[in-house]
Parts: sequence; C-alpha cells; structure tokens
Amino acid sequence: MGRFDGQVVVVTGAGGGLGRAHARLLAADGARVLVNDYGGDTHGNAGTSAPAEAVVDEIRAAGGIAEADSRDVSAHGEDVVAHAMECFGRLDAVVNNAGIANGGTVETMPAAEFQRVLDVHLGGTVAVCRAAWPIFRAQGGGRIVNTSSGSVFGLSGTFAYITAKAAIFGLTRALALDGRDIGVRVNAIMPVAYSRLTAQSPDFAAILARSFPPERVAPLVAALASAAVPCSGETFIVGGGRTARVALATVPGLVGADTVDDVLDRFAEAMDSSELVVPADAMAELVYECANLGVDLSALSGPGQ
Repeated sequence: MGRFDGQVVVVTGAGGGLGRAHARLLAADGARVLVNDYGGDTHGNAGTSAPAEAVVDEIRAAGGIAEADSRDVSAHGEDVVAHAMECFGRLDAVVNNAGIANGGTVETMPAAEFQRVLDVHLGGTVAVCRAAWPIFRAQGGGRIVNTSSGSVFGLSGTFAYITAKAAIFGLTRALALDGRDIGVRVNAIMPVAYSRLTAQSPDFAAILARSFPPERVAPLVAALASAAVPCSGETFIVGGGRTARVALATVPGLVGADTVDDVLDRFAEAMDSSELVVPADAMAELVYECANLGVDLSALSGPGQ
C-alpha cells in the first residue's frame, strides 16, 4: 500500500529535472499523476508533449499510473486541472513546479520577457491554484506545494525571476490562511538542485549536478503533498539532504525616532537582528509592533472584534 493510493496529484513542469523527480516519487508511492510539461520556449511559442510523455512512460514502466499534459500553465492552468479530473475523476494535491529562467537587469531586460517570466511562474501558479480551489473546497480539503526560490535572498542579474519567486512566497502565506477553514494546506519549497533551469547557470551547474540531485528534493515535496502534512503557510529550503524552514522575521527595531536625523543617527537599532521574532501572520506582527510601541490593544477584545 502506498501513501498516495487512490489519490491524484498534478505536477506542473514535470518533463525533466525537479518536476520529473517529484512525479516519479509520487507515482512510486501510489499516486495517479498528471505529468504536465509545456515543452515550449521562454517566449511562449508552441510546445511539444514529448517531455511529459517520456516521464509518463518511465512511470508506467515502473508500474505506476500517469497521464501526460502539454498545456502552458500561464495560459491554460485551469485546463490542466480539468484534464486531471477528466483522466482520474478527482484531485488531491497540486505541485506547482513549472518555470522558466531569463536573465537581465531592470535596465536591460525587455518588458515582454519580464512579463513572460511572471506569467509562467506566478501566473501559472495562481491559475492552477484557482482551478483546484473549488474542487478542494467541495471535498473538504487538498494540498498545494508551490515553488519559490532561495534567489529571493538576493542574486544579481535575475530580477524578473526573483520578483516572481518572492511573489510566490507571499502567495503561499495568503492561500494558507484562506484555506485554513476548508482543509486546504499550502506550503512552498525553495529547492537547491540541478535542474533544467539551474543548468543554465554555468557558475553553479557543476556543483549542483555533483551534490544536489533533484531526487533529494522530491521527498519533502511528497511529504508536503501528503494528507499527513503537519503545517501550512510554510516555506522550506531543501536540497542535498537538508530541509530547513525559511522564516519571515522582524526585530524590536528603532522606537521613538521622529526626525530624519533621529533615524540616521540610530539606524543601527533598526538593523539589529540579535532578537528575531517570527510572527505567525500579519495580525501577529501588528500586535508585536504595538507591544514595542506601547500601544493599548484592549480595544481589540471589545464588541465586534
């Protein structure tokens, strides 16, 4: 008996690299997998179903169940989900892995290329989540695994990619709270792995290929996609056998600076990270901020609050 027996999972961008590893492991653990991969270029030109079909063949040869899908999630995310329902009659989890990589700075990258990166990474993720949401609501639950990136910590020359991946970090937090009362758990990964995208970075490709195979990311993805996932709204760095929570934190900060000179003279207080606090959500951060400023919060427990 597999952990995912009877369950259906959609994996986007699964024609190679990370997505292929996710799809193969999920299928080996009993999931029926819709293997999506557009196979087109970074500009949205016509794709091919060959990458997805090749992974489906691998899964079937190993005794698993899978179907191929060649749609572009940025334009047809809802159809990807509909295809899974047509093939398998249900949906239990989605793994949003599809992405492209285009380099460039805010000065050099054409606006159309910037938009294409956002359309695939963020737009495709939103479209698949939007299509899966009513299905999850109707059946009382589901799981979503999004793909952000450690590049959000800072990396030059990739401003479009980082912008999209930072947005997915925020999207994951937002959807987790929206799904809390209907049984939908939403988490994200920041994978460190050799993949079709990272292979385009000659500075890192050799190290990643040697020490960070995509197969060492897939176990966390399967855990987050499983019914036993113990968290929601979290993001994890994962790769090379390491899994670690990524926290959005704040600090006590600079209090009582009322002029520009005050701020500049005491800027180190605002930057002091010796006492990090990780708020559970935006309201918890507001409560923490009020506590640091001495703001009376008694009204929050009054009528209508």
